[in-house]
Amino acid sequence: MRLAHVSKIVVVGIAALMCVAPAMAQQVHFFPDFSSGTSNLQMNGSAHVTTYNSAKVLRLTDGYPGVGTFHPEVSSAWFKLAQAQNLGFTAYFRFQIHTAALCCAPADGLAFVVQNTSPTALGTGNGGLGYAGIRDSLAIEFDTYQNPWDPSPNHVAVQSCGTGANAPQHITGNCLVPGGINSNPAAVPHLGVTCGNSGPCTDGIPHDVVVEYDPPTSGVGNGTLTVWIDPAFVSGTHTPVSTAVKAINIPYNINNTQNSQGISLANGTSAWVGFTASQTADPQAQDILAWEFSVHAPAQVQQMLPSCQTDVNGNCIAPPPPATFNFGANDTVVSEFCDPSNLTTDCFKNNPNNPYLMTVVATPTSPSVFHARLAGTQFDREQCIVYQGTGGNCMVYSITCQLQSNPTQNVTCPASLPNTCNNIGDPGCIVYSTSFYTLENVTPTNADYLKADPIGSNNWISIFQMYQPNIFDGRTTGTGSSSSDFVATYNPNLP
Repeated sequence: MRLAHVSKIVVVGIAALMCVAPAMAQQVHFFPDFSSGTSNLQMNGSAHVTTYNSAKVLRLTDGYPGVGTFHPEVSSAWFKLAQAQNLGFTAYFRFQIHTAALCCAPADGLAFVVQNTSPTALGTGNGGLGYAGIRDSLAIEFDTYQNPWDPSPNHVAVQSCGTGANAPQHITGNCLVPGGINSNPAAVPHLGVTCGNSGPCTDGIPHDVVVEYDPPTSGVGNGTLTVWIDPAFVSGTHTPVSTAVKAINIPYNINNTQNSQGISLANGTSAWVGFTASQTADPQAQDILAWEFSVHAPAQVQQMLPSCQTDVNGNCIAPPPPATFNFGANDTVVSEFCDPSNLTTDCFKNNPNNPYLMTVVATPTSPSVFHARLAGTQFDREQCIVYQGTGGNCMVYSITCQLQSNPTQNVTCPASLPNTCNNIGDPGCIVYSTSFYTLENVTPTNADYLKADPIGSNNWISIFQMYQPNIFDGRTTGTGSSSSDFVATYNPNLP
């Protein structure tokens, strides 16, 4: 894939971006499961990561613990790093609700929640689904039990009391976001909880959900909040097809300065995201199988560059593992290939007492804004690739380096050895790549990968080596001597 969107913010400099999105850890990316990155999760109540069907899942409630045992539970799980909300977001997750062989009516459900209270926030259980009582929160609930205020034991609703404590009652003026409950619950795709007339609940199946918030263009008034459940996806993406039924599609502004049912965002931009759930004495196991959260705003990840593998004498015997910077549904990866005949020093030249840090700022940029940077260059027939999950934008990755002793002061990044990087695998070569979902017709013959040095300039060169289409997302890879702006592009006039 390609990285092709340089935003107007990139042009004004990297420091400004750091102020916009001071994130210093990986963004939300648990796909295909929760086998890595779980140190970024704050799990409260009964939430924990476990193995189910040979995969690591985020288990919110445990289900039936054994004959004669009553086991109500309530849980929440938040990504520890607050995510930008004001410019919009796209969330994809897969959940599964399954129960043991019980009679009665297992309860109560789960919710996808955005909140600005605390990463340890935990609401009430039973009909509260773990989010009731959490202030400054927006909850999209998947409710499997019919309380007196519910239309059915199988419904989806959007709840918020703005900066006040949230509640699950579906009454306009009492936390129900207008239009935020499906007017025909029977039309909502089945959530996987069914009780027979004379038997136990049957096991549920995995269900895919996409939640997208698009703010108003002017920042004033309402944007749109949309929820899809089990939609058909455009091949190779997590993007619902245009004909997919929208379970929820309502006017909304997440910013409480524009909407009484919006929340108070930290610095006017950010809040925590995650899940809550509850089970009653008639329990149900509730798992999140996969989760990606992509912001429509600049995001920053900073991490230590990995060191090479060493022998007992401290000599390098193998290159460092790749450094992966995840941004929800897209990423950028930096890796190196070292000279096997001269593995006596760290190829990234890391000082173990003061190692390098690398900072990647991912900036969504409209294709028209980015194309202005290509005008008058040899690449003016190319277009940046629109990444899905970014609000219709391309993505520009700006890469800088720092030292651990001063993580805010830029230094020159490690570079490839002179006269190397003609091909991937050349000794002393640093390789850059990006992976993403796109609807563009990108092929190995029309793809390109551009680099501009310095950041924000139009001094473009092509570092393209290959484009690899995969089952779900593609990856564009190139070789470059040093870090700067990186953008994946393609020429729509080529096959």
